[in-house]
Amino acid sequence: MSKFYCFFQGPVLVENPQLDSFAEYFLDYKPEKWMGGSGDGVFSFESDSGRSCDLSILESKEYGISVSYNIREPGERRGKEYYSVSNMEKINDIEDVGDDQFAPVGSFLPPQEAWLALEDFFNNPLCKSDRIKWINSDEIAWPD
Repeated sequence: MSKFYCFFQGPVLVENPQLDSFAEYFLDYKPEKWMGGSGDGVFSFESDSGRSCDLSILESKEYGISVSYNIREPGERRGKEYYSVSNMEKINDIEDVGDDQFAPVGSFLPPQEAWLALEDFFNNPLCKSDRIKWINSDEIAWPD
């Protein structure tokens, strides 16, 4: 049986989350709302066949919302990871946006665009959204 769950704005596990309960964080974006929690979220799906994927959200008052997508085949420890792209010129500028959470500056999207990725994940979690641009994390120049 497939499983769908998330951790959003804190350590509480939410099983079978409902998309509309997250809309206000993106469509009526207010940094203060995000500051009331951890400023991030991870949405996870495990299929009956053993494929699994995660969509991670990281909010920054200064930059917007970074989205990453990771998909793994059964038995894989490390799958394929992708980051959203808003500005390729800044994709290799890695910054700590709070609490040792490092992300490419060029991956931060306006909240309404990040919402598209979340919406698509809820509709078809085993496929990354085609409504935003992505880059494979291996193509990003991460610091040592």
